[in-house]
Amino acid sequence: MEPLTPQVMHKLVFTILVHGLPDAQTNVAYEVLLEAQNNPNPQVRELAIVALSDLPVPFTKRVNALAKGLRDAASRVRRRAARALGDFGVHALPAVPGLVVGLRDSDASVRRDCAGTMGRLGPAGAPGAAGLVALLTEPETRTRVVAATALKRVGRGAVPALLNGLRQGDPDQRLRCAAILNFLAPGDESVEAAIRSAQEDDRDRTLSGTDSHEIPMALVVA
Repeated sequence: MEPLTPQVMHKLVFTILVHGLPDAQTNVAYEVLLEAQNNPNPQVRELAIVALSDLPVPFTKRVNALAKGLRDAASRVRRRAARALGDFGVHALPAVPGLVVGLRDSDASVRRDCAGTMGRLGPAGAPGAAGLVALLTEPETRTRVVAATALKRVGRGAVPALLNGLRQGDPDQRLRCAAILNFLAPGDESVEAAIRSAQEDDRDRTLSGTDSHEIPMALVVA
């Protein structure tokens, strides 16, 4: 197949998104867009993701194609694929392993968009809980907020990863894990005990001069 130029791909995407395609041409368009994912131009590959996400073919086909986008060499394509998968709800479950890998992506925006999509999966996003907890240490406030929101949407399935972060994370991460745990498991005695233990450990570190932070009393449920 002749490589598609960005101009041709723009026209194809516009046609699919605005005018739609006759049923007889849908499968042909799908094959063209799959081939476009191999185009050397990242702009073309990104546009292919946009078109594939709305193409009226079975969810499985679209999700598989978008999951391939998560492995693209260009961060703009990986980011676009992560965002698109967030619109598929439970149909995006086959892409969860790729999204979990994306939580460790070298590009901060890709990590953030993968986190946002994991949150949109709700409890089904539990496999990414450890990666989401790791994002609580991100330097960008926006990414930390997206990760925290995703963990809350994952729900109780995120508690084990949060408890691990409470035990092993840096002071700021422990603080954030404690806040989310109080949101997810109010009145849970084992969670309360873990938070108290973390507070005591931080006090010991402060007294020994090895740590200048501690979990505030306000985060400890009496």
